[in-house]
Amino acid sequence: MKSYDADLAKLLIEHSVQVKPKDKVVICTSDLYPIELIRQLLKQTLQKGAFVYLDIMGLNWILGRSSWGDLAKTYLDYAKAEQLKNPPKVYSDIVDWGDKFIRITNYDNYSHLAESDPKKLQIFNKAYEGFFNTLIDKKDWVLTYYPTPAMAQLAGMSEESLKEFYFKACLTDYEQIKKNGEKLTKLMDKTKIIRIIGQKTDLKLDITGRLAENAYGKNNIPDGEVFLAPVHTKTEGYIYYDLPNFKDGVDVIGAYLEFKNGKVIKAKADQGEQVLLNTLETDKGAKYLGELGLGLNYGIKKPMRQTLFDEKIGGTIHVTLGKSYTTKRGGSIDNPNKSAVHWDLVKDMRKPNSLIYADGKLVFKNGKWLI
Repeated sequence: MKSYDADLAKLLIEHSVQVKPKDKVVICTSDLYPIELIRQLLKQTLQKGAFVYLDIMGLNWILGRSSWGDLAKTYLDYAKAEQLKNPPKVYSDIVDWGDKFIRITNYDNYSHLAESDPKKLQIFNKAYEGFFNTLIDKKDWVLTYYPTPAMAQLAGMSEESLKEFYFKACLTDYEQIKKNGEKLTKLMDKTKIIRIIGQKTDLKLDITGRLAENAYGKNNIPDGEVFLAPVHTKTEGYIYYDLPNFKDGVDVIGAYLEFKNGKVIKAKADQGEQVLLNTLETDKGAKYLGELGLGLNYGIKKPMRQTLFDEKIGGTIHVTLGKSYTTKRGGSIDNPNKSAVHWDLVKDMRKPNSLIYADGKLVFKNGKWLI
């Protein structure tokens, strides 16, 4: 199979974060794989005249996004609470130094943290909240999950089929994706109440005054969604997430949440329920919503058990627990939901009797937008 790493590097550098001369660029990786993509990113970034910091296993390791050698698990197994609460300042220094972050994540074992102490995981997740929020909210960044044998196994695909799918999904026409999201962005901007109806679902979200972000390859590759932050204290109703979600090494399938005055008052899952309950106890904000996302990439059809892909599937939605972005579009500047959690749970709205109403008007039916 032809290597598309040079093309992918160009997309990340020129389209996503738009590297310019003298930019300070941090290339974050989970390990030394994929070496050819890392080499291309380094080469092309330097050719742009930028300054580069190559961050191998640094930020990705402290975020639990490196499974290589079970080093993240070792850290969690042996670190005391005080050590977990005080990650080295060097991570904050990296975030402060960089202007633009190209984040390449891969796992050789998606279950590497499955046996870790849930209480330690909660402390671990809270510890990096400060510098991670700075990265997400104040820096230019892009994230992709690169194919590995472990990802292929998770998705139920061969390695060759996964790579073919991955590069086709990533190296797409983002200008067309941008155009596809413009009508929906305008609709969301003027809507006050969104009502979502489907299997075991009747959920009302107040989005009054919130502005939607049209995502077309700036932060995620692959991409294709419109998203915004609901008013987190006003969610009412219930929702059932039918697509599997892989978190902390465990499949969370059939998660069900009930909301009152914005807060989760009941939670259960067909599988992986304890992970769901543990996540909700991370902090106060974990029980409230941070994002409503509307998948618009109809080129991605098959669930991958990988959220970065699944949340983009055309005709799906993701209603996200935890942190909302503190941006004018896609978030909330004045009243954001604050949390160490940002968990995108995906619902398949392509099924019969799946409906979305905007201020009482039917705008979506069975996977298709009617606008």
